[in-house]
Amino acid sequence: MKKLLVVLVNYGEDQLSFLQHVVNELKSFKKYHVTIFVNSNITLDRIKGIDYVNVIKLDDYQLLPLTCKQVIWNYKDEFDVFLFGENDHLFKEHHLDKYLHYNSILPENRITGLIQYEENETGKYYPAYHAHYDWDYNGVEKYTGLKFAHFTNIHQATFILTKEQLLKIGQMYDFTQFFGPSHYSVKCKVNTDIYQFCGMKKMICISDFEDNLIHHLPNIYINGEQGRSKLGNCEDKMKKSINKML
Repeated sequence: MKKLLVVLVNYGEDQLSFLQHVVNELKSFKKYHVTIFVNSNITLDRIKGIDYVNVIKLDDYQLLPLTCKQVIWNYKDEFDVFLFGENDHLFKEHHLDKYLHYNSILPENRITGLIQYEENETGKYYPAYHAHYDWDYNGVEKYTGLKFAHFTNIHQATFILTKEQLLKIGQMYDFTQFFGPSHYSVKCKVNTDIYQFCGMKKMICISDFEDNLIHHLPNIYINGEQGRSKLGNCEDKMKKSINKML
């Protein structure tokens, strides 16, 4: 049974119900021995299932997600797979299963990823699919019968790494710090740096597209809540794009 280290970030009390949901799902995994750390600015006594809570005080809490990388690096030799996530992204066991399978068939300069989605009665919405971001329609790649494509918005608020990938990155950069300048925010760079600077092109398995979606539980973009811009429901656009590449 593979040992999985999960390091989540939590800020404040507003999303503790989502955090509990995420922790419950992670602890239900059958094929992995799951250890969960949460780096938070508050104590989390009400949340059941967390193994360790690091209460961290910072002048700039935009940097709180970055502290999760220090935890991962501290335990680099003790686990087989490493997962970083925010407190409101619902990882399922098949995300890990698929990641490890894809990793076994992709070349070393490729890394598989996920697409965030939200959902309500109108269907699914993909927050990353906006502005100039789109699929690289001319760059579809095929490995052992599966098709993979690159989506130009590499942000997904999470990442999965094998120990081998983590150690390889650690030979190139100080894993606990940012790797280089980019247009992504400091919060986003905790995951986008992995896909932008480490010599591994991020690919989405479009043959198994539904299995490579991760739910952003608050649904604040699809509903236009909390001052978030409602950019429109992209379900039809996404389906047409995927079908174009298959």
